[in-house]
Amino acid sequence: MKMIRPVTSAKAGFFALLVACLSSSPLFAQGPNNAPVPVRAAAVELEPISNPVEALGTAKAWEFVSLRAGVTEHISRIHFESGQRVKAGDVLVELSHGEELAELAGARATLQRFERDEKRLRGLVNKNLSTREQLEAVETQVAETRALIDGLQARIDDRIIRAPFDGQLGLRNISVGSLATPTTEITTIQEIDRLKLDFTVPERQLSAISGGMKIEAVSQAHPKRVFNGEVMIVEARVDPQTRAFTVRARLDNPRGELKPGMLLRVRIISNPRQALTIPEAALVPLAGDQSVFVVKQTEGGHIVQRREVEIGHRYQGKVEVLSGLAQGDQVVTRGTLHIRDGQEVSVQADNGAANQ
Repeated sequence: MKMIRPVTSAKAGFFALLVACLSSSPLFAQGPNNAPVPVRAAAVELEPISNPVEALGTAKAWEFVSLRAGVTEHISRIHFESGQRVKAGDVLVELSHGEELAELAGARATLQRFERDEKRLRGLVNKNLSTREQLEAVETQVAETRALIDGLQARIDDRIIRAPFDGQLGLRNISVGSLATPTTEITTIQEIDRLKLDFTVPERQLSAISGGMKIEAVSQAHPKRVFNGEVMIVEARVDPQTRAFTVRARLDNPRGELKPGMLLRVRIISNPRQALTIPEAALVPLAGDQSVFVVKQTEGGHIVQRREVEIGHRYQGKVEVLSGLAQGDQVVTRGTLHIRDGQEVSVQADNGAANQ
């Protein structure tokens, strides 16, 4: 037969202290006096959200051309400086074309003579003083001379290099008197008021991206500056090696802050919508389902009711609510572990004061 040993005074004091601590814990906050459990709550809000898709992209000039001579000839004049902004059609470089100008002047003089002969013979033919064959021969000479003039003008145009579009020039790589060949890069020209932005996205997100979607891009060179644009086209095939597809977007760059070749962080605004949201801390997971405690006003104060909800997209500490709540409902965000359905609570503001 076992003997029951009496509890010493030290042990009795320890148990008394333990009971006192437990009784002051939030788990036992609602004691014999049924005191409300202090909680914090937040309102269900209606706000614009989206399902963002993030990627890394490389900026490219909207238009880019390496300017080269079409013929081998010496450079006679240069009309630009490095980095200059030019308009479409501006003359940039003239190659030597004195011989072509002389030939052109001679051909135009010959054309004038043939045109006078044509006019004279046409009058004689009308008076039956000349034959139709003579007139046709002169008409042929006029046509051949005009074709010769067009050919000479084309040769001269080949020796005058113009800006193909509005843009900014690159570095000047030639000097007056140097010999330019079709392989000589005179300079480059690019349009950067807007840019093409190419980036790849995993195939699982193919259905989330389409033309016309808005994008936001950030560069390491301008970390606080957001550049806006939109998706232009989604590539029609997925790369079988990477299982990703390429997206091309247009990016506005009116001040030229971005340069072609820059690496940008891209955020695609996919499926923008108005949705109900709550703080993620309000969720109470249970057996694969999600629920929240909704605060209800009573005559004597507040009680909470457990309510199952269907959630959607999560972002920045918040979660989208698809069903189960309405705008303006109050949900418990702190203290969910210490309350049960139907329990009386004291709702506190962020500063700790109770709401009356």
